[in-house]
Order: sequence, then structure tokens, then C-alpha cells
Amino acid sequence: MKNIFKYIVILAAGALAFQACDKWTDAEPVEVVYKDLKSKNPQLWAKYMESIRNYHNTDHQVLIAKFDNKATTPEGRGEHINCLPDSVDYVILNNADNLNDVIASEMQELLTEKYIPTLMNIDLVAMIKEYNTMLADEAESKDPESEDETLGVDTPERFVSWIGIRVKTELEIADKYNYSGINVIFGGKNPASMTDAQKEEAIIRQQGMFSGINDWISAHQKAIVFFEGSPRNVLVETAALTSSKYIIIAAESAGNEASLSYAINNVLDDFVPSDRFVIGVTAVDITDPTNTNGIFGSKSAIVGAAEWNAQPTAKYGKKGVCVNHAQFDYYDITNVYSQINKAISIMNPSPVK
Repeated sequence: MKNIFKYIVILAAGALAFQACDKWTDAEPVEVVYKDLKSKNPQLWAKYMESIRNYHNTDHQVLIAKFDNKATTPEGRGEHINCLPDSVDYVILNNADNLNDVIASEMQELLTEKYIPTLMNIDLVAMIKEYNTMLADEAESKDPESEDETLGVDTPERFVSWIGIRVKTELEIADKYNYSGINVIFGGKNPASMTDAQKEEAIIRQQGMFSGINDWISAHQKAIVFFEGSPRNVLVETAALTSSKYIIIAAESAGNEASLSYAINNVLDDFVPSDRFVIGVTAVDITDPTNTNGIFGSKSAIVGAAEWNAQPTAKYGKKGVCVNHAQFDYYDITNVYSQINKAISIMNPSPVK
């Protein structure tokens, strides 16, 4: 990384001495006004913010934080997105609609003060599940004497009509809250296992899924676009993939670094842009001791992914790490956001002189 990171570290040390949000782990609301660096030393704070903005404008490996925000007003510091580490490059809110005023305000704060954009998911995988659930409910509750033969029946035409409306509704949320961009999540089936007829039908359905997204991207030229999922399974040309800044390959169930390489190799194809891969892992859910996701043996998947990411390969471009449920890392027993901060340092080490 550039020398600016060393400057950030020096200034951050001063900031941490004053910023309560980097020390609080209490989940209870506190009615106290803390003297942070911003109010105690405005000049130093301004220099620190400038160094952060400069850092985000450098060429480096990114850390994307997916955050499970709540509709209710944040109660503890771990529920505030502005308490994420300043070196996080992008935030994706997993619950995009019904934002409370605090989170909506912090989105703008992150963007203007630190150059950290906030995106929202356009989850086509979840939408397809919603569609299938609707069909199942229709079939189960259908009156045997009903003359409506469409109830519970899936056709490409019905799917395209339904998904078009559903995607449009989600994209309206992006405009409603002025998100900086969208993360399009798509799964799909491997075309290698399809017959010609199945492939033709899949193309019709994908055109219906991506049509509204293509139009939105065309109308929002400055919007940031990520693609997450299975790019190899995309059978139509879509700006969701061709205009994507990063392609996130989810590997949240991976238990070692070899599994991360397998996840990437599994999506490589001639038409898939291979210069922008970000590996997706998850923070550990400390409330569920049975869930092993987010753990690589004796270390976290976040750190393991960063170490894997720091090892270059000629086959494809490793551009960073995406951490789902990032807020879990706030409650690390050693320090708040300990694993995310370690990952950033591993991928972008300070120069040694």
C-alpha cells in the first residue's frame, strides 16, 4: 500500500484515544456526550479524514462489509455502521428498506466524510424462492372447483411478469434512500447440465430478471455495481456482470484456503471477467456455537481469506474480501472489529522503512 496508510495508522492511534465507538462493547444506550477527536482537535480530525479519503482513492485490495442493519434505532455501538473500521471500503446493508433515520444519516456521513459508499442487495436468488413459495401456497389453497388454471402453475411468461415487478420494487428502494449502488445476487443452474430446450427457457427467464436491472444501471451511470453469485450461469448479456466493479464469489461454508481457490475455479469461464474477484466469507456468529461458518481451523475465515487473497495468482485477479454479517466481528473478545482490521492489514501492509 501507499505511504498514506502509515499516516493513517499514526493518526488513527490518536483517534482511538478519543473515539468511544471503538472502545464500547456495552449494548445498552448511553446518554453521555463524549469528547471525541472531532470536537477536541478539529484540525487533527480534518487531517485524519483527509488521509482516510486519500486511502480509499488508492489502488489496494478492498474490504467489503455486509451489515445486518435493523429497522429500529440502534441501541449499542455495534449496531452503528459508522463504527465500522475506517479502512472498510464499501458497506452493503442486508436489510435495505425501512431504514431508520440514524442509519440513513450514517450512510451519508460515511460517503461524504470517508468516501465509503453504501450499497444494497438486489437478491434474485431470494426473489426466486419467494416466487416458488407463492406458487406452492396457491396450489395448496386452491379450490378444487376453481376455474383459474393459472393458480400454482409456473410458466416462463408468468415468471417474467412477476419478477419484472419484483425487481422494479427493489430498485425503487435504491432511489428512495439514495444508495450508492447495488449488489446483484444471482445463482442459476449450470448451463452444462441443461438441454437445448431448458437453455432456451432459462434465457427467457434471465432476460426477465435482468431487464429492469440493465435499465436502472443505464439510467444511473455513476452507480457502483457488484455481482455476487455464479457468473458462469448467466446466459444473457447484462450490465449487472459486464459493468460490475467486483464479482463476489461467496464461500461462507469454506473451512480452509483451498476451498476458496475451488470456489473461484468453479465459476471461471471464457466470458466471465476474471480480473475482479472478491472472495466472500462470514464473520463468526458467537450466539450460535453449533455454526462453524467463519472459522478456518484455529483462525477466522476473515483472516484466512485475507492471507489467501494476499497470495497472487496468474489465473485470475484477487481484489479483496467481502465479510457477511460484519457486525458480529464488533464483539470480538480481543478488540472491536479485530478480525476485519487484521484482514485489512494483511492485504494492505504498511511499508517498512
